[in-house]
Amino acid sequence: MDAAVSYPTVLLGLGRFGHEVIGRALQSLEASSPLLGVLRCEPSGVAAGLQPLLEDLLRAGRGSGERRDQRLDIVAFAAALQGGGEDLLTACEQAARLLAEGYGAMFPPDRPPEQRTATLHLVVQVPALSNPRASVALSRLAALESWARARPVFPLVARIWLVSQQTAAGTLTSEEMVSSCASFALGMVASGLRTEDEVSRRMAHPARDEGLVGFVSLASVELPESRLRAYAAARAAYDGLGVLVTRVQEPVADATLAMGAVSALQHDRWLAPFVEGQAAQLSRRLAAELSRSPVDLPADIRVGPLDTPEEIRANHSGLFKPASVEAAPTTVDQARTDETFRALDRAEAEVAASVEQGIQAVFDASLGPTSGLFQLPAVEQGLKRVIAHLHDEQAQEEATLRKLDPSQPPGPPPDPHREELEHALLELPSKRLALAAAAALALAVLLGVSFGTLSLMTPAVVPAGGTPSLQVAAPTAPAATGFDWREALPWILGALAALGTGGGWLYFVGNHTRKEVRRVLKLRRDALESLVSRGGGGRRAKQAELQLVVRRKRARRGAILALENAVARLQAVRRALLEARDRKRQELQALGVNPAAEARLDDLGPLLGAGGLLHGSLMPPEVLSRWIAARREISEDRVWADRLLEGAWPEGGLLEDVPCGDPERITELSRRQVRPLAERSVLDDAEGGQQAADVLRDFGSRMGAMLAPPCQPLNAHGDPVLGIRPGEGFVIAPSAGRESLDAGLRDVPTRLPVLWSPSKAARVIFLRTWEGLSVEEVVRGARSMPQPAVAAPRGTR
Repeated sequence: MDAAVSYPTVLLGLGRFGHEVIGRALQSLEASSPLLGVLRCEPSGVAAGLQPLLEDLLRAGRGSGERRDQRLDIVAFAAALQGGGEDLLTACEQAARLLAEGYGAMFPPDRPPEQRTATLHLVVQVPALSNPRASVALSRLAALESWARARPVFPLVARIWLVSQQTAAGTLTSEEMVSSCASFALGMVASGLRTEDEVSRRMAHPARDEGLVGFVSLASVELPESRLRAYAAARAAYDGLGVLVTRVQEPVADATLAMGAVSALQHDRWLAPFVEGQAAQLSRRLAAELSRSPVDLPADIRVGPLDTPEEIRANHSGLFKPASVEAAPTTVDQARTDETFRALDRAEAEVAASVEQGIQAVFDASLGPTSGLFQLPAVEQGLKRVIAHLHDEQAQEEATLRKLDPSQPPGPPPDPHREELEHALLELPSKRLALAAAAALALAVLLGVSFGTLSLMTPAVVPAGGTPSLQVAAPTAPAATGFDWREALPWILGALAALGTGGGWLYFVGNHTRKEVRRVLKLRRDALESLVSRGGGGRRAKQAELQLVVRRKRARRGAILALENAVARLQAVRRALLEARDRKRQELQALGVNPAAEARLDDLGPLLGAGGLLHGSLMPPEVLSRWIAARREISEDRVWADRLLEGAWPEGGLLEDVPCGDPERITELSRRQVRPLAERSVLDDAEGGQQAADVLRDFGSRMGAMLAPPCQPLNAHGDPVLGIRPGEGFVIAPSAGRESLDAGLRDVPTRLPVLWSPSKAARVIFLRTWEGLSVEEVVRGARSMPQPAVAAPRGTR
């Protein structure tokens, strides 16, 4: 619970001026408190707006844990000349009736003034009392005073504080009037000093015979804590988002890096099921079977040297069948066709799933919550390159599709090397002729070898003259009756040579003449195998290939759409970061700050305001900007950007949402980043404390005349009326930086007692009051003042 607000308190803004005062006060409050309620409304809506607010505040007061009487402070702000003549009276009457009817038991109305614990302080802005328009304002206050004195339903009104636009120092601007009234709330009820005598006496009900009207003069030098915290958080978010925007806008010049970033896609495998995969093989196999293409092709081609064409046909019957035969499909064929289509559907779904899985794998690998989005440009470029590649393939597929257009007249079904094979068979020599030639050759070899052998076995006789002559010896009787192998040997050798030569000749010539047949048989087998693998020949093969082309085209188109969606998602991420950064820039500009290149160089002068006669800044803007820039949990913008991205990462990932798309989440993370601002006051800083002391010396040297009353009230005899605490005052200063502030306050000519606030807010308020007056006494004093030289002073509302 915030210790700055001691009791349940309502800040009530009536009309336009009251709303501005509440807004100004909220800029300087340290934090929201369960004991502080804020209501901005018109006078006629006080009861409706106040009732639910009181319920929460008084419940929080009872749960505060402190054993003391329940209290309630209502501080209302209004301009006397705004609205109707009875608006102030209406607002006070509604509040009093609400307390009487709803909370009379908690705040008994019959208590004496010194025991009443529910108070309404009306802080009213009035024009310069010497101005003729002031008489209208005072007459309205006179009616309110009469009502408060006439025993209303609940004695709620404690004081009517007048804040005049004209002071001894000069005419206040509208902004200064708003700041004066806001300073009253900050000093009296939001400084943690509500129980101090100087404050509690002024916030108590007056004695029975004491007047209700009082003057209050305020001056302040402060820092708008709420606005500074808002600036610090917005600037931290702006810096972190700026780093992320720079990353995602980084150009990618190296195509290798781009393709490497999307290597997890494995896009070259996506269409494999419709090229050479199982689905494609199943479709082509069925088409080949429906085309009655031969599928029982021989693994080896074997043609003997003496094989006849009929034997070759019988041994390789599959190669002599037509490559395709048009036949009506059977019921079984139709069932298998349906099953094939279902397999193609499953394969198409698997391709789509592979595409999604690939994209998810890329996003998981390169674009996770801890990635810092460094790879986003490379991933985007890689995806675009893959899309371009798929478009090129799609164009090529279109050309293939035109070739397979079923509206085109079909050509003759392919039957590769069939004519060439038949021609090769016709060119084979006759088997009978080959055998006859082999027999003739064998006979010639037989005779030649036999006679040659015989001639070698017969001895030759050489005569004395040297001329050989053949002598035939007369036969003699055989020495034995057995078989003579020498006589049979020439014929045996001749027969063996004849058989070898004839057989070799048959083998050589047969193989040579059938070499072309074997070659053509192999060509036809390979061609038929290739044809079967492509779905056979004829119309069925064309239909199967057309179906695969259509499936590839459709799957490729789905992949292109999925990739384009992924690219669009990345562009949405970049756009979301840009928009988030621009929102923070707009927030900074709404606070009056145009962000510089670095946070420490920001000009915070417009945020602090130009100041005026009674109100100014406690510290130079350049000191503040440096101090705020240094008070971050993470000092490096690069590391902070990573943490911001991780904290603002969408739960479903980039494929479902964009990071940093929730402004409230960014604001929450940015507040954590500047949380050290609340842990230490700027006044504790050596430079900050010294600068604050210097500002106090300068401000205090010209403050004496600023805290003068707007007029001298007079009684019925024309004598001055002092009232109570005439001109008494005090200073409210934060305990943080007390040593530095005390040094500055000691040099102020107007020495006022100092109340050291437990609040860390860098705010010093100078306050003086004149109380116990009546409206009639103020009117008399106003009449005695000289008339102004101009009809409408600067800043009149």
